[in-house]
Amino acid sequence: MRDLILGLVVGIANILPGISGGTIIFVSGKYSSVISAVADLVQLKTSKRELWMLTKLGVGALISIGALSKVLDSLYTDFPVETTSFFVGLVAGGLFFLWREIKFGFRASVAMGTGALSMIALSLLPKGQMSGTLWISIGGFIAGGTMVLPGVSGSSMLVILGIYDDAVKALSNLRMSILVPLGVGAMLGIVVVSISMKRLIERWKNETISFLYGLTLTGLFFAISSSISIWFLALGFLCMLVLEKIV
Repeated sequence: MRDLILGLVVGIANILPGISGGTIIFVSGKYSSVISAVADLVQLKTSKRELWMLTKLGVGALISIGALSKVLDSLYTDFPVETTSFFVGLVAGGLFFLWREIKFGFRASVAMGTGALSMIALSLLPKGQMSGTLWISIGGFIAGGTMVLPGVSGSSMLVILGIYDDAVKALSNLRMSILVPLGVGAMLGIVVVSISMKRLIERWKNETISFLYGLTLTGLFFAISSSISIWFLALGFLCMLVLEKIV
């Protein structure tokens, strides 16, 4: 039941721009388990427990995306500040709890700083510089990889790389000349990053978590617009206090 609820929240986060499903999984404290399960699945050595966990996460995400996408799209269109503030509060609440899991030291501090700088570098990438099938595949790879990482959403990366509009139009019109290379690139990105993250967590868990913490914390600032609702941010923070007990 907990994994299903987490999947519901992940699905909601994936609908909104700026907040990634990977961020929600990370702040829930289950990032290591989910990454390990995904990596084992693509290597065809997953266990029944891992497969069942991923199934519940996937079903929950699909339910929320299918049932709530229009509602959330309407909320984001009509109340963008309040909706974004609520999800920023959710992430901030998760980071508050996750702070206790890090064993601070020189290496952890360097890793956290590197994560912060990596997010800043991603935000500075020039927009609208990608075109052609090869570049669309590369864009899909980057977007797929960042879907696994917390701190930045795959859709945000498509915006940064300048191919978001093409991807949305291709999806609406089923233009396979764009959807196929984009999808293949995204799947490869998910596979490569999942396997890499699993190995990093196994060998350098504290440093990896510290890096992701810096990445997520900095990404949080980019998700905040010039206007913010303190009340809805606080509401999201309080909701995470409840979700932290559930998921």
